[in-house]
Amino acid sequence: MNQATPAASNQGQASSGPLVPCEKNRILIVDDEVRIREVFRLILSDGLPDCKIDVAANGKEALEIFRTAHPSVVVMDLHMSVMDGQAAFMQLQKQCAENNWEMPSIIFCTGFAHPETVRSIVVRNATHCLLSKPVRGETLLNVVKSRLGILQNTNPPGMGIHPS
Repeated sequence: MNQATPAASNQGQASSGPLVPCEKNRILIVDDEVRIREVFRLILSDGLPDCKIDVAANGKEALEIFRTAHPSVVVMDLHMSVMDGQAAFMQLQKQCAENNWEMPSIIFCTGFAHPETVRSIVVRNATHCLLSKPVRGETLLNVVKSRLGILQNTNPPGMGIHPS
């Protein structure tokens, strides 16, 4: 697989060349809670030792990391300061479209009611999913593995919403 990085493409300009793929074994964890980031990182690094795992404390940091690393899976909290998960998702979509980058799978996580806009994102595109916090480690690991193509998709039929 071509390990081209997004930094190699023209920033801010739509490209008609080949789609720049995600970095298959790279995961980005985005959460404003330090302990959640650390627990998620430990679960994923233990269950997926061949993966590179980056962490960010908010959506703005996630976008900065995404400009240089192109993870294939982003595990993202919805409610964060600076930039929330929904706004970060919209910016990631825009950044990918402008630079002809493959859109990563987004695994939204929240301990609050699921916003209708996020539910519709997940229902329209099975690449993405929604997990309710608290998330069981096995659930997180299986959902990430399914997005990496290691396991068969673990989504219930028709929806990527998991009640962890």
